[in-house]
Amino acid sequence: MATYNTSFSNADGWGRPAFEVLDDYTMSVLLAGVTPPLGDPMSVTLANNQTLAKYTVVGLDASGKLVKATWNATAANAIKPIGVLAQAAQSDATNSKGIRGLVYYSGCFNIDEKSVLVWDASFDTEQKKHDAFVGSPAPCQIIARRRLAPTS
Repeated sequence: MATYNTSFSNADGWGRPAFEVLDDYTMSVLLAGVTPPLGDPMSVTLANNQTLAKYTVVGLDASGKLVKATWNATAANAIKPIGVLAQAAQSDATNSKGIRGLVYYSGCFNIDEKSVLVWDASFDTEQKKHDAFVGSPAPCQIIARRRLAPTS
């Protein structure tokens, strides 16, 4: 692969600084790489009584509705992450309006100390966050890792 000299520590795989290819500055610390690429978000119905912040790591509850993902040593008791919420979303007690959340199913997301991802408190170690999306159901293609250190 060719070497691209750049003065930006957040350059993407083609040597462009992230703030030139992403929507805003916050997104420049959201991502940790370009493979897999950040895909367009897909719409998923929220579960009842949800208040989810932008960039929340989300999964599906037993009824197939969107909730915050949770970690549990017993996989059957966990809510497996399937994506990252692209925008904040809120539903009422019955979600009678059918509120939907936009979910990124593809991307390489940053989990270092600058990360803007919103994790449930049960993901209390970096290793749990790193392994969170391993084995997630299709169409999820997410890698969670630290950003690579710039090379000189």
